[in-house]
Amino acid sequence: MASREVNVFLAATDAAKRLDRGIARDGESAEQALLDLKAAEPALTAMRRIMREDLGVAD
Repeated sequence: MASREVNVFLAATDAAKRLDRGIARDGESAEQALLDLKAAEPALTAMRRIMREDLGVAD
């Protein structure tokens, strides 16, 4: 399911919130958070396509 895949990616990017708050965990960095977000792009694209299909919205 696309939403589960996206949720996994977004949960992994919680590091960005911790970095912003100054409470990053060991090994977390802005660079890695950006890479994680970029890695989520295909899943986000798939979820958007599925949602648009469900709503009957044409591209």
